[in-house]
Amino acid sequence: MSSRRHFNPWAFILPGVIAGGVVLGVPVVQAFWTSLHRLRLYRLHDQVFVGMENYLRLWQDPLFMLSVRSTVVFTVGCTVLSVLAGLMVAAIMSTRGIRGTTMARFFMAFYLVPFVATQVVVGMLGRLYVWEPEYGLVNFLLSLVAIDGPMWLISRDTAMLATVITNAWRLTPLAILIFYAALATVPDELLESAEVDGAGGLRTFTAIKLPLIRYHIGFVTLIQMTSAFREFDTVFALTGGGPGRATNVLSLLVYNEGISAANLGMANAIAFTMLIIVGVISLAYMRLARLDKAGE
Repeated sequence: MSSRRHFNPWAFILPGVIAGGVVLGVPVVQAFWTSLHRLRLYRLHDQVFVGMENYLRLWQDPLFMLSVRSTVVFTVGCTVLSVLAGLMVAAIMSTRGIRGTTMARFFMAFYLVPFVATQVVVGMLGRLYVWEPEYGLVNFLLSLVAIDGPMWLISRDTAMLATVITNAWRLTPLAILIFYAALATVPDELLESAEVDGAGGLRTFTAIKLPLIRYHIGFVTLIQMTSAFREFDTVFALTGGGPGRATNVLSLLVYNEGISAANLGMANAIAFTMLIIVGVISLAYMRLARLDKAGE
């Protein structure tokens, strides 16, 4: 009787584990094996095993190091902007008196527009209608206060900033959804007690709400960071990696090496390096989160 009342959880998750291992594991292993070869795109039958030569050449390549720096700037900028914007909007929308109103629902739907748009569409909209120097939205708004807007996507000084802002706008809706749901779980009794003690809105948010949703902030930060780190579509549609190499992030470098230069061995070495970096970041976050919980 007791054996029927207890079940083995592996019996339920094993099919998913097997499917995930086949769908994800096989391509990863194949990519790593390809990265150990000198292989051209149009001569797949002619591959030469070179071991770690591609990785050694990779870290000695100035173009790769430039792409690493661009990726770090792009990732950090997108993560910080999207998390801060998501917190700000979610905090306003979850405030008592605003939460649940028609205005709140309208603005929530408005903020979710980038979430349902594809990355390529976001990049094209940014390139054609937002950052265009002659009739773009940003320069039009700047002209209203007598400021001559720069050539955003053509200048090396402003291309990365425009790219970061565009992609952060695309990432922000996810942060808004998670933070809004997290803030809705904060007990009203705590907020009422803070009001009785004379705490203002900012003090209540920083002293009560933020500590209670810190795990959500960490989770969103990790998701936004990994998403921005591997972003391709938005950057490709917006700048194509230019001007020059100003926005040539690692994902674009993989495309250029594998498709444009037809060097599949080097392209897979870059892609596998990106996988390792994302894995290290994820493991570090889980380790820090575990230590934080253990310290409570």
